[in-house]
Parts: sequence; structure tokens; C-alpha cells
Amino acid sequence: MEHLTNISDALSAFHSDLNRIQTVAGTLAQVERQHYDDLTKYDDERLTRIAVAEQSSSRQLGEIKQLCIAMAQKIEEIQQSTARK
Repeated sequence: MEHLTNISDALSAFHSDLNRIQTVAGTLAQVERQHYDDLTKYDDERLTRIAVAEQSSSRQLGEIKQLCIAMAQKIEEIQQSTARK
């Protein structure tokens, strides 16, 4: 039974960490999108290139956020499954 408690504690810690990563990734993605919007207001090729890099970063951070959501949901499923046993 102690083994299940350790697994449950580990899953809870993983779930909490994934939620924090998701929050950070979402916040950073939003900042990157704002940077893109701000930089594309100017007619400067260098700033446009930087803006495109910011947009790419925003997309990647959005993907990280979605992966964290999916993993957190899977952990919840595992926790529910082990709680029934």
C-alpha cells in the first residue's frame, strides 16, 4: 500500500509541475504574441524578422502548453484509475 501512496504522491507532484509549466508557457506565448504585434507596426525589415521569430516562439510555447494540458489530463486519468483499486 505504501508503494501506491508513493506513486500517488509522485503523480500529484508531476501534475502540479505540469500545471506550472503550462501557466508559464501560456504567459510567455502571450508576451511573444504581443511582441510580434508591437514589432510589426514599424516598417523595418530587421524588426519584421525579429517579429517572425517571436511569432515562431509563441507557437512553440503554445504547443508546450497543449502538451502539458494533455499530460496533466493523462495523469488525472491514472490517478482516478489507481484510486478505484
